[in-house]
Amino acid sequence: MIYNTKKLVLAAVVTLLLVGCSESNRTVGWYMDNTIEQGNDLDECNRNPELKGTANCVNANKAELIIQQGTEAIKEYRANNGL
Repeated sequence: MIYNTKKLVLAAVVTLLLVGCSESNRTVGWYMDNTIEQGNDLDECNRNPELKGTANCVNANKAELIIQQGTEAIKEYRANNGL
């Protein structure tokens, strides 16, 4: 029984890694333009701690910090990054 559980856990981890690798890396600017996806990805990152270091999770978090600061911070980010 334990052997089957280990196989199941390994299969789940591999699946998560493959799903994470198959997505393209999204930028902070992309997340700021696509706030629904940003929120969805941020939720996914928070539910799966093993994803927190991925580019998409890092960028979704950075976008969240800027968005929380309001309109002026968003304008400043866009101006500073040629967006």
